[in-house]
Amino acid sequence: MSHRFFIPPNWITPPTVTLQGDVARQLRTVLRMQPGHTIIVLDNSGREWQVKLTEIGKSTAQGEIVSEEQVESEPKLHLTLYQGTLKAQKFEWVLQKGTELGVSGFVPLICQRSVVRDSAALTKKEERWQRIIREAAEQAGRGKLPHLEPALPFDQAMRHAYATPLRVMLWEEALAPGLKTALVKTNRIALFVGPEGGFTAEEAATAQQMSFKVVKLGPRILRAETAGLAATAAIMYELGEWE
Repeated sequence: MSHRFFIPPNWITPPTVTLQGDVARQLRTVLRMQPGHTIIVLDNSGREWQVKLTEIGKSTAQGEIVSEEQVESEPKLHLTLYQGTLKAQKFEWVLQKGTELGVSGFVPLICQRSVVRDSAALTKKEERWQRIIREAAEQAGRGKLPHLEPALPFDQAMRHAYATPLRVMLWEEALAPGLKTALVKTNRIALFVGPEGGFTAEEAATAQQMSFKVVKLGPRILRAETAGLAATAAIMYELGEWE
């Protein structure tokens, strides 16, 4: 299987591709590729190019385009995961595995029970988070990079998601039936998952007032970093994205 790389669109100049910076260095020093090897490059448009390498230098590499085609692995469902902020490694796990599962967008969510609440500190992590998303998308064969929004306080996130046709909140104290009953055929879903400690009753009440479907995920209590991923997989399956 060819290695995949998301690159800036202006590096693709048919019939050739120029690779620079970290990508070129990875080809040369990490993967130890040689002229004649093939890779896949993507410009985040949903299309991919198969490229045969012709030259690999210290800081740049060149290749010839062999073929171009549409990536078929992108989900038709646009699911945005509003994940309550978590400690660093846990949140990075959600970004990585959520990207693999087909999440289209991530919004770090600052809630009443969030341990991590400093938006300035969260902003400093965005470059690392973007790299984690990119590497996961390359590994998973995605055709587009999930969008990462700046961290939002709970009330702002409610408004941010309001135009999404189906809005679902996972809350372990919900009286409503489970996740499956909340799902309807749609192409856009906003999924809200709480931090360690979950959402408060006040936050759940606000969501209900704004026409969110507030549901339990199941009979067991999952960790905050597990719940969103489990729900994403269930939603993708129920709405036909595993077929």
